Amino acid sequence: MRNTHLYPAAFILLSCAWVTPVFADESQPLLDKNKFSMGGGISTNSVSGPVSDEIGYQFFGAYNLNQINLMEGVHSSVEFGYMDYGFSGDSSGIWATYVVDGSLGGKFGWLARLGLDIGDDSGLMLGVGLGYSVNSRMELRGEYVIRDEVDSLQFNILYDL
Repeated sequence: MRNTHLYPAAFILLSCAWVTPVFADESQPLLDKNKFSMGGGISTNSVSGPVSDEIGYQFFGAYNLNQINLMEGVHSSVEFGYMDYGFSGDSSGIWATYVVDGSLGGKFGWLARLGLDIGDDSGLMLGVGLGYSVNSRMELRGEYVIRDEVDSLQFNILYDL
């Protein structure tokens, strides 16, 4: 795993630089602030070899892209996050993914993600999972996410702002 002391600070600065213009002019916002969500959760992370699995955490922001109609009942969003894998030393990274999701019926749904992880496990990340809508603003998610070196079983909460 690589040393990433500056990644959390860089991620926060880039996020602020990206979000600040969105709300700077209320009459002409660049993005619709009602399409933002935030989330976080815990994960069990594993790598191949003699290293034991570790518990980690993540937090993220999302922007709903429902104006992009992929097909009936399928939604999309972009998510940006920070994850600490929980391994000894500094094992963390930032990530960005494109997410598609849809309904399985009732309050249950599916999701899939594809994106990049930048940090200790830089490279592609791919995930699939299930969701449960607690109410119109909150969703619980269970996901399996693979990266170049770290595989994660995650439990997340997503809250629409």
